[in-house]
Amino acid sequence: MRKWRGTVLGLTVLFAAACGSTSSPSTPLAATPAAGAVKSIKVTGPPLVVGDTAQFSAMATMAEGNFQDVTAQSVWTSSNTTIATVDATGKVTAVKEGGVSIRATFRGVTDSEYHNVTPLLFFKAAGTVLEAPPGFNGIGGARVEIMVGTNAGTFQMTDGSGSFDFGTMKGGNYTLKISRDGYVADTRTVSLTRDMKMDLLLFPVPPGGATARCKDKSWSFAGDKAAACTRNGGVAYWVCPGPFCANP
Repeated sequence: MRKWRGTVLGLTVLFAAACGSTSSPSTPLAATPAAGAVKSIKVTGPPLVVGDTAQFSAMATMAEGNFQDVTAQSVWTSSNTTIATVDATGKVTAVKEGGVSIRATFRGVTDSEYHNVTPLLFFKAAGTVLEAPPGFNGIGGARVEIMVGTNAGTFQMTDGSGSFDFGTMKGGNYTLKISRDGYVADTRTVSLTRDMKMDLLLFPVPPGGATARCKDKSWSFAGDKAAACTRNGGVAYWVCPGPFCANP
């Protein structure tokens, strides 16, 4: 290190520089917004029914204009814990009917979403599994399973007439899977908002080469539409995939 001493306008100034290097005065940087500053946050959550536990979320809009999921970093509160409670992760449990605001605070910024907790309702759910098309007989021994919804995994087997009965179930959306050997399995989504008796259709697996199902339940192997089921009451439906199917 080399040092020089000099006098400028009566002031003694000490200069220091590394050997072989020069130095220059630095230029002050312009002030920038603090990193991670939050402009706003938005709380969102699903409808609440008494007894439900649902995950709410908080999305922050940052000063830089980008968005950030801050659900796990927010402080969550309920305006009325007798109506609904909320834990540190934003999971809300509906306790009883009434209005409640669910709030999230992140870095001093707060948002809330108001919910009207609705009563827990139950409805009867029953029905019949029928061989397609409508009007054909009921299918005994079919399995009707709840795939999505309350009591997922529960199933009923149809009786000899194709009837099944889940009894009383919690209102809501359900996805049912209907299956039986010899038939093409199908799924059906239903919204249980009242007592419901539903008809569920299954199509039998067609024999090889079949092009249509006839109204007398026989199969047609005709190579053109005009000849299909001419002696069997007409066409009930075309086999899909197949040469005459509208959606091969």
